[in-house]
Amino acid sequence: MPAQTTSQAVAKLLQRQPQQPWLFDQQDGHPLLVINPDGQALTDLPAAAWCFHAGHAQHWSVHYCQPEPPALESYQGVLLIVAKEQPLNQYVLQQLLSLAPGRPIWLAGEKRGGVASLVKKLPKGYQAAQKVASGNHCQLYQTSILEPTTAPPLDSYLHSVNVELPDCKLQLQSLPGVFSRERLDAGTELLLTALPAKLPGPITDFACGNGVIAAVLQQRQQPQLTLTDVNPMAIAAAQINLTGANCTFYLNDGLPEELPPQNCIVSNPPFHTGLKTDYSIARQFIQSAYAKLRNKGQLYIVANRFLPWPDAIQQVFGNCQTIADNGKFCVYHAHRK
Repeated sequence: MPAQTTSQAVAKLLQRQPQQPWLFDQQDGHPLLVINPDGQALTDLPAAAWCFHAGHAQHWSVHYCQPEPPALESYQGVLLIVAKEQPLNQYVLQQLLSLAPGRPIWLAGEKRGGVASLVKKLPKGYQAAQKVASGNHCQLYQTSILEPTTAPPLDSYLHSVNVELPDCKLQLQSLPGVFSRERLDAGTELLLTALPAKLPGPITDFACGNGVIAAVLQQRQQPQLTLTDVNPMAIAAAQINLTGANCTFYLNDGLPEELPPQNCIVSNPPFHTGLKTDYSIARQFIQSAYAKLRNKGQLYIVANRFLPWPDAIQQVFGNCQTIADNGKFCVYHAHRK
């Protein structure tokens, strides 16, 4: 039985409350804005959603899957589902500073997800948060804006990431909520050093994050590149780091259906959904990668050594070779026969 998502846990907590002030009347045109929901558990609320995951956004009839918030004056209240990435939580809270004073802001999340510590670190301009409810391994707090201010622009949150490899040096930018925002991930570094000097194009960078893999490939060989990620913050960062007619970007949950056949797919695929380990992401990716590759097309992925990807790749591709292993991460190569 799959573990419940954070939104499912929060939904159960909300349903048990005798008073439910978040159930606004939609007739006034100013419903609730739910931020960062993971799945469809909260879609019964009279609300729109601001999402940082393209797959989760699809569950909502009104959704915004984008780096910056929708027009906040349209909403009577906000429900923030606390993310595991604290920089993303702080970014959202700072964006909400332009909300009208007194309008309720509820912060909800799993105890182990850091909701209690977040309410102690509210940005200046917030009223002290009060606990509303606790249960189902979750906590619910309420706060509001004391005096609205203009939120900082997106580019003020850029963070520089230095990439130093034997054959290239780059300084890239990243944004809150993007994988490995502070530094080059060790697994990605192993992958980049293990790749052949030249790969057959066109090439897709799946789960691209800030586009570091594609940026290195662009410097090495100037191929036709496609970058795809589920996170709008990642796509925004990647678009800053890569320019030119040879780059195409997709905000998508998985490989896009409209992606043309590829000669190479390279990835450091995720294996978490929120706080939960989720192997289905990479399994689905392997199936989709096989379908998108041309005959003799190449697949290169890096993964934690303990993950069962060699068997999964072997089952789909009929071959899998480990081309690098540093004791923590492995780089796997397969080709479509």
